Amino acid sequence: MTIVKTEAIQAQATTLAGCCQSDNISTDCGSSMEDIDERIKMDPSSVDPEQDDEKYSFPKREPVDVEFKDLRFTASRFSLKNFKVEHKEILHGVNGAFRSNELTAIMGPSGSGKTTLLNSLAGYVNTGVSGLVQFNGETRHANSDKFRHLAAYIHQDDELRPWLTTGESMMFAAHLKLGYHVSYAEKYKAVKKILFLLGLDKRFNTRAGNLSGGQKKRLAIALEMISNPPILYLDEPTTGLDSSSTTQCIKLLKRLAQQGRTVIATIHQPSALLFEMFDKLYAVTKGQCLYQGPVKELVPFLGNLGLHCPSYHNPADFLMEVAVGEYNVDVNKIIKIALKKYYEDTGKSINCDMESFEQPVYRSTTTSYNESSSITTKVTTKYQFDGNGNDFRETNLQEAQDSCVSKFVETPKQVSCIYQFLVLYQRYFMCSRRNCFLIVTRMLASFLTAILFGYIYAGVGAAANTALGNYIYLYGSVLFVVYTGKMAVMMSFPTELGVLSREHFNRWYGLGPYFLSVISFEIPVQVLSIVPYCFISYFLTGNWYQTDDYRFAYFTIGCIFATLAAQAWGFLVGSTLPTKIAVFIGPILLVLFSVFGFCTPYSEINRAFRWMWHVSYFRASFHTALNAVYGYNRTDMYCPDNVIYCHFSKPKVFLQEMDIENVNMFNNMSLVGGVIVLIHILTIISLWYKLNRR
Repeated sequence: MTIVKTEAIQAQATTLAGCCQSDNISTDCGSSMEDIDERIKMDPSSVDPEQDDEKYSFPKREPVDVEFKDLRFTASRFSLKNFKVEHKEILHGVNGAFRSNELTAIMGPSGSGKTTLLNSLAGYVNTGVSGLVQFNGETRHANSDKFRHLAAYIHQDDELRPWLTTGESMMFAAHLKLGYHVSYAEKYKAVKKILFLLGLDKRFNTRAGNLSGGQKKRLAIALEMISNPPILYLDEPTTGLDSSSTTQCIKLLKRLAQQGRTVIATIHQPSALLFEMFDKLYAVTKGQCLYQGPVKELVPFLGNLGLHCPSYHNPADFLMEVAVGEYNVDVNKIIKIALKKYYEDTGKSINCDMESFEQPVYRSTTTSYNESSSITTKVTTKYQFDGNGNDFRETNLQEAQDSCVSKFVETPKQVSCIYQFLVLYQRYFMCSRRNCFLIVTRMLASFLTAILFGYIYAGVGAAANTALGNYIYLYGSVLFVVYTGKMAVMMSFPTELGVLSREHFNRWYGLGPYFLSVISFEIPVQVLSIVPYCFISYFLTGNWYQTDDYRFAYFTIGCIFATLAAQAWGFLVGSTLPTKIAVFIGPILLVLFSVFGFCTPYSEINRAFRWMWHVSYFRASFHTALNAVYGYNRTDMYCPDNVIYCHFSKPKVFLQEMDIENVNMFNNMSLVGGVIVLIHILTIISLWYKLNRR
């Protein structure tokens, strides 16, 4: 959202040292909320939302009306029983229009298709959707940024970051949506004003996780209002709220609609008071429209059909009772009459079989279900019209879509990927710093395991008679850093997927900057968590007594590469598979690759599995660590006086016995590095597919 610039705001912008007041990207752009008051202390009144109301306003945007014709949705799934793909149509060619300055409710019984209709209109679901959706008469392309930025979709679940305060969440959203084209002062003033209008100004410094259900819902709306979209889609915004919070939420949506927006919300069964707050109603049942029009005209509409709502009875409850077939009504005929009423209200011609409307809407007790179904099928086939009253099936939909070019959409200024990365990195860092339990646990586990290994394998690295014990220590070390690297991040993306899906769909940022911000934080944390282990355990096991210091460096490098490769696998498995399957498959994959290069010589591996030996990052890292300790022409190891014979006095003999005498560290690390890059690329592809599979 670009704030309307007044002289007062321009004066602030020249004096405040905000991070984004120039085209140059600054690392100061994501300052924490604790620094905000310092940055505006020169003029505290400039951020008071109750002052200068006439100087603050959302930029005037052309109202956007949403119209849809012959909208269908077909769900497909593979049936193991029949061993084929089965299709089921959920929406049966519905038509309708949602106007600006109106709050529209989509109602219907459970399973009627109201959420499917909302997802189809918002473009959140594309696969299986057919029909025409238009904004102000211009055809909407589901994946077009030119149309996507006109709308915001707020999910039923409040996907917020609980470790950020309300103000921090809003400021990060402002940085991501507005970029550096808008000054810091203007962003902060806009955030304060929006929070004031939504009743969250007193919760500016309250963490999102501590907000009530109604406050979380309002914060979710506030986050999207920063870009001032003319269309708002909300999926059951009152779910889980008490009566007071529900009333406040609907009043908020009503106020937003009165400011010129098109607000569309699904709602299950509101009270009579809430029901009257809506301007328009779109009722669906069995994937078809039962009624669309003003809420005040619902009761007269049903009354004209002989369905009289009892006194002191909630019209919304009565409508749901009619929708499920109570009062012995023929729902299919009401659907036909509602379709006729829609075309009459919109002034569009329609060619209807009027004889069908002369029949009563009460269902005859002798009419079979199959006969009713046939009526529905007939209606669905017959009543498909375009704006001129022609059969819509005869309209070339693809030609209509190709010929329509938006004339009113103004593409917003693009926020650079570098700027997005900087903001996302700071947000991720702030959340991780406050939720530091996992990081502290990883550090503590590394420290305690190093002491434990050092105690169990004390001094095994110096003598020849304990070479096999040192061999096991080295293998256990690589196994430890691999397991900690993989399991620590396997749940990162599954826990973030809800927030990521919402923010990415509403065009907050691109997938690339987000992924880079995550790994840019997780990689250093993982490296810092295993370096103490390498140092402590290497010293306690006696390997430090060697005079060649570079051996410890090579050993540490091998462990770092191993843990980063395992971390990449953890990201991939977590982002690709369901959570319960990921925590099972992840360790299995690790075991498969860890068995090669340990006690089984290459010549004894079955030919069918030798490829795993070549691509195993575990094998390459383990051989690097082992060669760092016993390779590079290490001098003979001493044999204790109480030992008669030491077979591995010469390190080269030990490497020959283990079948790893010819190890090229550069080739091994290149292999592991290639695995890291490849797995990260596959992770990005997996996330992209999940976010765009609609």
